[in-house]
Amino acid sequence: MSVFSRAAWRQIAQAVIIAVVIAVAPEMAVSPAAANPAAAKPAPTDVQSLLKTRGLSVSAPIYIRVFKEESELEVWKARPDGRYAPIKTYPICKWSGTLGPKKALGDQMAPEGFYGFGSDGLKPDSKYHLAFNVGYPNALDRALGRTGDFIMIHGQCVSVGCFAMTNDLMDEIYALARDAIDGGMARVPVHIFPFRMTAENMKRHADHPARHTWAPLKEAYDDFARTQEPPRIGVCGSRYVVNPITALDMNAKDACPARIGKLLAPLSPKAARKLAFISTPLFAEGPKTRTLDNIANWSDAEARATMLDIANREADSARRKKAAANNAGDRGGLTPYLDLQ
Repeated sequence: MSVFSRAAWRQIAQAVIIAVVIAVAPEMAVSPAAANPAAAKPAPTDVQSLLKTRGLSVSAPIYIRVFKEESELEVWKARPDGRYAPIKTYPICKWSGTLGPKKALGDQMAPEGFYGFGSDGLKPDSKYHLAFNVGYPNALDRALGRTGDFIMIHGQCVSVGCFAMTNDLMDEIYALARDAIDGGMARVPVHIFPFRMTAENMKRHADHPARHTWAPLKEAYDDFARTQEPPRIGVCGSRYVVNPITALDMNAKDACPARIGKLLAPLSPKAARKLAFISTPLFAEGPKTRTLDNIANWSDAEARATMLDIANREADSARRKKAAANNAGDRGGLTPYLDLQ
């Protein structure tokens, strides 16, 4: 006859299982990236085929440009000679605000300016499918007293202040950024423009109240057209400096040096012809919810409606998670293994 009662055996079994769970829990921990299979998806086959055709590495550096009025995001990739070739243009499903820089937390504006992110900016565990943090506020934003944070490019086509893609397109963009960072790129530049800064568009917006903030963006846009190299950006005197000869490692509010200079390596006519031959990007299909009229006449009412939609989505997601947890509890969790009767 056993010296232990059935109740005692039950307590011993429970203690053993709890000890095992505690012991193996660290080994069972799942990283955010592993928890979201979308974060591990490779670049799509059309992009891989284009890269192979153009002799570009999947792990080569990338450059991202965002154009608010056109609701488009471009991904460019470095060639072996350091010049960049366009890879794919993606429609931005939704963004909030109008043209002009973001200035304050809660203004529902999407930023304009020069930003970027590294490995810590990738957000595989985002509640908006996948995301990366563009890096707002940057040094100039802080010097100018602009507030707000956590401005993302993410999925789910819903946004207040961010740039939202459809999930399938976010998968692609995330894969391109992840592969570049895994290949050794320390920081992916993300340059956000109010629109494609052609002479025609500049003339059309000549009376816009934000026009005084656009000179460095226009300069960077034109420099990239001449060089096909991502513009290098410095900050001094509470302003941007585009493609300075030397890096401006100073506080953004410090006075600029008396002589800054500009360093560019324009394409030769021969190189320009060669790059033009391979400069047709792929174009992704997808929705754009913003229109020229909608952008020009944007109001807080639209932002409030979007915020209500986000709150409803999050509440629904919380209800589904709670229901799933309750269902798991109803199935007994570890209880079946403890039933010794």
